[in-house]
Amino acid sequence: MSTDTLPQVDAELPTRRSRARRPHATVLVTVLLLLVVGGVTAVALRPADKADVRVGTALVTADEMAARYGIDVNLIGVTAAGGLIEFRYQVVDPDKAVRMIHDPDLLPVLVIEDTDETLVISTPHHTSELELGGTYFFLLANAHNAVHEGSLVTLVMGDARTEHIAVQG
Repeated sequence: MSTDTLPQVDAELPTRRSRARRPHATVLVTVLLLLVVGGVTAVALRPADKADVRVGTALVTADEMAARYGIDVNLIGVTAAGGLIEFRYQVVDPDKAVRMIHDPDLLPVLVIEDTDETLVISTPHHTSELELGGTYFFLLANAHNAVHEGSLVTLVMGDARTEHIAVQG
């Protein structure tokens, strides 16, 4: 005669515990990810640790910038409820302007003059052909809502910079 035995009560406890721990583990992983992302962002935005992109550049007028890099900056403005910055320009020399979208060192960099915070365009256009007289734009994230209408920024491209450009709203 055989007797069936009931499963031990302790056998189910690990399953209950693991189910009960999943939300805690998920919260813990989420908090750790937020701390890592926040730490990386804080380090990336600390102006004291970064080299000033303006050092070693020549101060030029907007017309001289257009002659050097083939673009005439039409607008630097805050858009999308303050979340983005539009950098709009018109191509005045396609041969010079096309270098900008292929050479990461020539992509426009904005320095907010009151805080020295630097905003960088991380990805160039998806197009590789720029037409004479064509108007194009970049959108930059307005990190920490750092730029406002009326803010003064310095545009740095390559080895040149143009200062005191008023941001439009």
